[in-house]
Amino acid sequence: MWKYTALLAAGLGFSLPAAAEVINDYQGAGCRYEGAVGKDGKPEGKGEWRCRDGRSYSGQFKQGRFHGKGVYSVRVTLPVFLETFNVNSTKLRDMDLDGTFRNGYADGSFKVSQGGTLLFVMKFDKGMMQAVNLPNAAKK
Repeated sequence: MWKYTALLAAGLGFSLPAAAEVINDYQGAGCRYEGAVGKDGKPEGKGEWRCRDGRSYSGQFKQGRFHGKGVYSVRVTLPVFLETFNVNSTKLRDMDLDGTFRNGYADGSFKVSQGGTLLFVMKFDKGMMQAVNLPNAAKK
């Protein structure tokens, strides 16, 4: 009986999520990360990154970079360069970009919405915009 209890306890230990940590001024002054971190102290796993200027990202991180499924939101008041997308924020102001990131850059298909309404679908390759299309429903 005791060996099963020990196995259960060990199994639970492996399934528990990493403790959430806060990193202030992460990727720039006025930006803050909150979520899982790796042994190196960098974001690793699920977390949120928010900046006072209105940029934010909620999703997966790997070795401190956006990596995996996530949503990048742009609510900036002054123009800033969005390195993740290789564009100026004025082109994406008040929009949410939902897609996949690889090594800190947008990669693949992104649904772009504003106020919950899907506006268009953008395709990126390593942060470089390749195409912009209307959503299927709007094409009809």
